[in-house]
Amino acid sequence: MRRRWLRVVLGFLVSLLMIIPALTDRRPELLERFEMDLFDVRLRATMPKLLDPRVVIVDIDEKSLAEVGRWPWSRETLAQLVEQMFSRYQVTLAGFDVVFSEAETRVELEHVRLLLKNQPDISDPERFIAQLDPDKRLADVLAKWPVTLGYIFSHSSTATSIGGPPRRSLEINEQDLQNLPIPQASGIISNLAELQLSVISGGFFDNPLVDRDGVYRRIALLQHYSDKYYPALSLAMLLELFGETRVQAIVETDASGQLMGLTALDVAGLRIPVDEQGAMLVPYRGGPGSFPYVSAVDLLNGTAEQAVLEGAIVFVGTSAAGLGDLRVTPVATRFAGVEVHANALSAMLDERFLSAPDYTLGVEIAQLALTAILLSLLIPFLNAIGSLLLVVGWVLLLIGFNLYAWVELAWVIPIGYTLAVSVILLGVLALAGYFSTTRHKAVLQTQFGQYVPPSVVASLADGESQVSLDGEIREMTVLFSDIRGFTSISEGLSPRQLSRLMNLYLSEMTEAIHQYSGTIDKYIGDAVMAFWGAPLKDADHAQHALEAALAMQDRISRLNPRLETEGLPQIAVGMGLNSDLVNVGNMGSNFRMAYTVLGDGVNLASRLEGLTKFYKVSLLVSDSLRKQTTGVLFRPVDLVRVKGKLEPVEIFEPLGLKTHISQEEALAWNIYSEAIDEYRNRNWLSSADKLRVFNQFMPEDPLVDLYLRRIADNQLSVDNPNWSPVFEHRDK
Repeated sequence: MRRRWLRVVLGFLVSLLMIIPALTDRRPELLERFEMDLFDVRLRATMPKLLDPRVVIVDIDEKSLAEVGRWPWSRETLAQLVEQMFSRYQVTLAGFDVVFSEAETRVELEHVRLLLKNQPDISDPERFIAQLDPDKRLADVLAKWPVTLGYIFSHSSTATSIGGPPRRSLEINEQDLQNLPIPQASGIISNLAELQLSVISGGFFDNPLVDRDGVYRRIALLQHYSDKYYPALSLAMLLELFGETRVQAIVETDASGQLMGLTALDVAGLRIPVDEQGAMLVPYRGGPGSFPYVSAVDLLNGTAEQAVLEGAIVFVGTSAAGLGDLRVTPVATRFAGVEVHANALSAMLDERFLSAPDYTLGVEIAQLALTAILLSLLIPFLNAIGSLLLVVGWVLLLIGFNLYAWVELAWVIPIGYTLAVSVILLGVLALAGYFSTTRHKAVLQTQFGQYVPPSVVASLADGESQVSLDGEIREMTVLFSDIRGFTSISEGLSPRQLSRLMNLYLSEMTEAIHQYSGTIDKYIGDAVMAFWGAPLKDADHAQHALEAALAMQDRISRLNPRLETEGLPQIAVGMGLNSDLVNVGNMGSNFRMAYTVLGDGVNLASRLEGLTKFYKVSLLVSDSLRKQTTGVLFRPVDLVRVKGKLEPVEIFEPLGLKTHISQEEALAWNIYSEAIDEYRNRNWLSSADKLRVFNQFMPEDPLVDLYLRRIADNQLSVDNPNWSPVFEHRDK
């Protein structure tokens, strides 16, 4: 018991060492990766996997690049694309996941400029040329429609700015965000000022908050640049849909009013959960293609489906590998970046969010504490299987709670670290228990190993099972087995060959008996005596003994070919099994003790082994054993009265597992059983007929000839009133 409490203390120490990194947010990187992987698994398992027709992606795909030309396209082409989207296909709002940071300069335009300056009939050539400016042409088209342009923030120390300033900063309670770790940009790659000022709004589409493994699990909704806050592309488009310009930052404060952290962004009453960095977990709808895709060239040519685009919110982006906008996400390793933004906007429209509440750490610490207490207190008092089942059950309970929080409450509760602690505790405590038990067993083996069987030593070492070495009455199953014709076999072998034969045979028999929790009592020459149900109690001792006997038969059939290859004779074995009350314990003299069994039930098992010769079968069992077993087909052999026993005993031959018996064989054995019933009821003619029918299925069955001879003898004394179906064996 003292050893177990030492393991309890060890469990608490290990738990404390594991909880400290969680409290200080310094978990090992491997376990952080494990947590991320578990997030991905839950996300993939709970995705709705339904197409969202409200959001459409106009894809600058490989087909479009092949027909229109390489990117970037001319401003005229882009202007036509925008005109087609709104005037022909009547989309609601368009957002560009591309940036136009450089002016389009054409050599032919400069040539036109020179020519027009030399024409005196053109009063204002610059105005005429301005109308030919492709950037102005695109800006004029953008100004007509609800378009949101994207831009990219830069965060390197050497970042420079390209393009015009962002279209519009957020109207937000900036003072509440000042001390929060909102991503701080140092530069911007934006659209031309002319384009930027012509649209209704703009939003960034870079993501400074990609997880350390490069996976897009969350996206920043806010970034701080030049003393102002700017929205992500998806958030900017949501604001336009709602006709809003202001976002309310929801922050938590303590009792003294001290700022604790950012928890959500409120857009016209829609609460978007974010973390303290202003990042939103992206609840992906499914794998790539969760939104309708329309090839940009089809839209330009007017061959796109009207029903797909009409009234839709459009993201213009690319899935072409050559344009480098493929991302790694929890749902796919090659995922179009534009579809990440589409997923974010779709989730906002559905109010379908995932969030890590501000009390997430508290829940995780509670999980860890409960895990430490439960496992540290219980594992030292359980065996290996019990400990494993305990940990598996606790892990399943944690997973169930976690999935409930995820699905029903949309809470992302960390579980990976707790699962790791559970496994580590199991491993540490099991290993400590193994070394402690091994050392304890070694001491016991030194003290008792010479006269107590190994199973008793293991029981004593366990400390929980009370094993009495004194004699006691217990229901058990006893087995005797013997090699047929061993005397003649041994006479034909050299001592070396005989030793080899016995070593092979006894090794196979012993392994089969131990496989089914049996105890070898003794080897008596070629005979083996074993029992089940002691020293440790076994409620299924009969079942285990029968399964061991069947396994012994199978091993003999596989051993004989090996004996033949070594030039040794093949063997056949007879076995007897009986379940009964017997006396078990340490028995012997002052000079030698043995843990063994005695009693009438032991004698019957020995008699049954001897009767296998008479009935020419390899295994006989008593009726008491048959009644305690399941899944095995038996056939009745005889009603016998063995030497030294007054009461008759019904004996059976196990035929094998019922699952291995064919329908034809089962029918044949049923006919045989009916024949035996008819015999015992003195219906000998009917019994003989059924036996002959059975013999057609199972020719050369030794019991058929036995019973046909008995029937022939009984018919001569049909009027004998003293006839009994019990056969008395006078020999052992």
